[in-house]
Amino acid sequence: MPVSRKSPSIFSIRVVPTKRLDWSTGFTQATEKYSPQVSLYSEDNITNYIAGAPFPTVTLSDPKAAVKIAYNWHMGPFMPDDFSLTPWGSFAYSDVAPNTIQAEEDYNYICEQFTFMRFAHRTEVDPRPTIGSNSLGFEWKARCNLWTATPEGDGGEGSGIWIRFLDPHRGDEFYGFDSQTRRVRRMGSGFVPVNEACRSCHQPYWAYALPKTEEYSYRVLGTASLLACLTANDEPAGLVPGDIAMKMGEEPFELRNAYILEMTPKTQTYGDLRTLVYVDTEAYLWIGAEFFAGNERTGSAIPLWRSHPSTEGGNLFDLAGEFYVPDRQPPISPKAERASIASAKDHQARPEYPRWFFRALIPAHGTFEQKIDTGDVSEGSFNPQTLSR
Repeated sequence: MPVSRKSPSIFSIRVVPTKRLDWSTGFTQATEKYSPQVSLYSEDNITNYIAGAPFPTVTLSDPKAAVKIAYNWHMGPFMPDDFSLTPWGSFAYSDVAPNTIQAEEDYNYICEQFTFMRFAHRTEVDPRPTIGSNSLGFEWKARCNLWTATPEGDGGEGSGIWIRFLDPHRGDEFYGFDSQTRRVRRMGSGFVPVNEACRSCHQPYWAYALPKTEEYSYRVLGTASLLACLTANDEPAGLVPGDIAMKMGEEPFELRNAYILEMTPKTQTYGDLRTLVYVDTEAYLWIGAEFFAGNERTGSAIPLWRSHPSTEGGNLFDLAGEFYVPDRQPPISPKAERASIASAKDHQARPEYPRWFFRALIPAHGTFEQKIDTGDVSEGSFNPQTLSR
């Protein structure tokens, strides 16, 4: 996968031998039990899917290979049954000098606590594969407490709950709490289009709560060999504390084979915002992505995964860190613009724009608490009425 631009700071890659990463025992057993009944119907939507990898054997000559790979990725072995992280951040940095990184805090997005729970397709934590009868047809629910929603980082804090449904024709729902009006609002959130306006904060959505499969069209453009980090040493990965500020770290990378999957929103409004996703052919983790507006590439993303043993055998995966690297100069934040204008002698002068920056998605720089597949997350965590408390 091409790198967006040459960076004066150095991220060290330690190349290690490629090794097999077996799925967890729970995911493997669910694949063996349920995959024979899975198929696609007329709109290429999945049917009779229960849990595990829906299409464990894919050949590129299959005319349905692209959508099958997409479903394998979206339902892959990295998807936890439950997950909580306190706090979670999408942090911005300027790359200003050799191995010197400056924080751009005006562009940070911080979630005080992120919580996720699958109601269907469960493979690791009882009850499996579904919680109760699940009569309302939930696929998963996710919650974020005190999300800093504005780029300047000095306001707009709120909380929200996202709901994904099993019905391929039903869009996501969102319940949001506005701290100023003290009210909970319900709205259809559709899907998160990977455009410039939301990409700086959308990456947490990609970690486990991926875009709805049926909202996109897919093509397989072939396969590629590329270096990928699936066994990160550290968490958070990618950045480490320096003497004065953060600096690039070092993580193990191995040569992996990946499908090149092109995904394009079906909604015409966002039809030119296509993405190339590099999906590991063995583990079905995404190991890289490139974002386009028309024919222009606007950025790329590199995740840093960490594997750890499942209690029942095999491997579980969690996102230890991620770099999002824009090709474009970021827009000036409202806070920076106000400060620049206020300090300028000539108020007609053009405000100074910030330096080019990259973004890192990590749990937090300091202390954080992460729980994956523990059974500690309850259904009551996703009651919209608790948002106002």
